[in-house]
Amino acid sequence: MSHCAALLLAALAAAQDPAAWPRAGTIQPRHARDVASSNWSIGAETMDRDYTVYRNWREYLGPLGFKKARLQSGWAKTEKEKGKYDFAWLDGIVRDMAAQGVEPWMCLCYGNPLYQADDKGTKLANLGSNPSTDPAVTEAWVRYVGAVVDRYKDAIDEWELWNEPRGGAKIAADYARFMIVTAEAIRARQPSAKIIGFATAGIDLPLIRGGLEVLKQEGKLGLLDFVCYHPYSENPDASYAKVAELRKVVESFDPRLKLFQGENGAPSQKGGYGAIAGYAWDEERQAKWALRRLLGDLGRDIPSSYFSICDMQYTNKMNYKGLLAVNADKVVERPKQSYFALQRLAAVFDDRLRRVAEFTFKVEPEVKALAVFAYADASGARAVTVWKSDGPPRDTEVSKLDLAFEGGAFKDPVYADLLKGEVLEIPRGSWTQEGNRAAFKGVPVYDSPVVIAERGLIPLKK
Repeated sequence: MSHCAALLLAALAAAQDPAAWPRAGTIQPRHARDVASSNWSIGAETMDRDYTVYRNWREYLGPLGFKKARLQSGWAKTEKEKGKYDFAWLDGIVRDMAAQGVEPWMCLCYGNPLYQADDKGTKLANLGSNPSTDPAVTEAWVRYVGAVVDRYKDAIDEWELWNEPRGGAKIAADYARFMIVTAEAIRARQPSAKIIGFATAGIDLPLIRGGLEVLKQEGKLGLLDFVCYHPYSENPDASYAKVAELRKVVESFDPRLKLFQGENGAPSQKGGYGAIAGYAWDEERQAKWALRRLLGDLGRDIPSSYFSICDMQYTNKMNYKGLLAVNADKVVERPKQSYFALQRLAAVFDDRLRRVAEFTFKVEPEVKALAVFAYADASGARAVTVWKSDGPPRDTEVSKLDLAFEGGAFKDPVYADLLKGEVLEIPRGSWTQEGNRAAFKGVPVYDSPVVIAERGLIPLKK
């Protein structure tokens, strides 16, 4: 057989078998300083209670490529003597994040034993209980909020009002009044501030509906910019029916208000502290879950934050939702598979890409549930994300699917696997472009997102 004939046969084999598609390289991570803006926040929570230590993981922050980070303000850690605020623990964190190209946003949350007692009259033990309705506590809280905003308004312009208030419709009026006094204290010092409300555990429609009703009655809906929620579920894609219901409720009060997914993550092993800990998690399943949650949010135009940068050593258990594994002494052991997966996500999906709203696709053979979203940059270059969405991440076999996309043209597409980091050439015999219809044969698809994208949209490392 001649050399030319051998090359032709190899090309035909590659066109028919995606396993033989040539390797183009791997996805090259990008530092946060090199990304102008994006949809992504990384959780930097629990430092207010010393469950993580910033100096132990700060070196991993900028290289992740996420543009924002969620902080918790720590009233009890900052004000240990009435009227005196010690921000030394927080100053270096805020300034160092900014130096790394990461903009912090602040959750103003949790109580202070100086001012509050539990139902037995002893100093408040559960800092995460609901905001106090006691006028004296509220007065001290507003003073504290003013001090925080005055100190950090040059670096922070997004403020979240408490974390996971609980009680549904029963606390809606009290929480709405808390939002009003807190938001007004912020806006008095920073008129252009963005205000994030609710931050509910799950999607608490009674609380959100009731709180918005009070704001409407008081003429205060304008104080709020975002309605935030924390949609924990073993299958990240199972949350979106409730999210759609939430969007309808919010828009019925004020179409200006936007949704914000402010805290969500999955563990890397079974057990441990926190939500959805009972599933048979491992590091690969965590990484798949994280990619699906964040890209599912992007596909619905929802700003999204992953919880959290590193494992958190709570009082008696470890919370394994971090991208970084830590030892019992809170020192980082190593990055997990999820860290590298979200690095690749951040490298590809920044705000150069906008969702294509008018987009249709066809798939053969049919699959039970498939998530497909399309994006384009200013030049019209396309990227399409695809994954199986019918259940929680698991050891799903790869399916070879024929996919057809309407509404845009590809010129030089490649295939990228965000979990593995691989980028493959798509041989010309495996795809066709007719007008605005692109068709791809035998695309490997499984329960983790893959991307078909114009080559120039993928930062490549050979």
